[in-house]
Amino acid sequence: MKTFRSLATWRLIIWSILFIATVLFFGCGNNDDDDGLEQPLEEESPTTETIPSATQSPADVAPQLDVVNFTIDATSKEVWAYFSLAKGNTVEVADPLNSMDWDLGFQRTKVITNGGVSGPGKGGAVLLKDVDFEGVKEAPAGGYAVDSDQNLAIAAQSEEGWYIYTGPPNHWILPLEKRVFVVQAAAGTFAKVRFIGYYKDNESKKESGFVTFEYVHQPDGSRNF
Repeated sequence: MKTFRSLATWRLIIWSILFIATVLFFGCGNNDDDDGLEQPLEEESPTTETIPSATQSPADVAPQLDVVNFTIDATSKEVWAYFSLAKGNTVEVADPLNSMDWDLGFQRTKVITNGGVSGPGKGGAVLLKDVDFEGVKEAPAGGYAVDSDQNLAIAAQSEEGWYIYTGPPNHWILPLEKRVFVVQAAAGTFAKVRFIGYYKDNESKKESGFVTFEYVHQPDGSRNF
């Protein structure tokens, strides 16, 4: 009887030891797994998507065109001074009747375009009266005059073109206000042009033959300014 009780006691002790060992083993394993699970997940940065505006996509927004102000030396009574709208500067032209390198030619008060009898291009002009330069947003679809043996596209006469001649005693050449010329360039592109002055010093009216004008050139071939 005593032997039986001793065996039972040892069995209880052994089972207790095994139970405790099992609990400790699985408890440690679970803690390792929990360490991984309990670590806070990194918050994902919100993805910012750029959605093009339906009313202001890059294709719809026209680039802002520059207003160019230029003074050209047109003092010679024999030699023309040639100007390129695309380059924004004067150009040397050896054979203007066969050159596409120029758009406008200046000689004192006279202005020619590269078209008609003056050149091989598509040049011409339309005079818009009683308009503000800033208000001209589009070139006319038609009505462009070209240089001929009788008349120039930009009329050379006082009050019919870009200026008025005051006569004596001052004999001034003064640009007419609210007149804008829409010019077709040699290559067929469009520009709006406004004449500002005729003197090197427009305040004192000293040294005539220096024509100052401002223009906006649309290089893409459209009629939009």
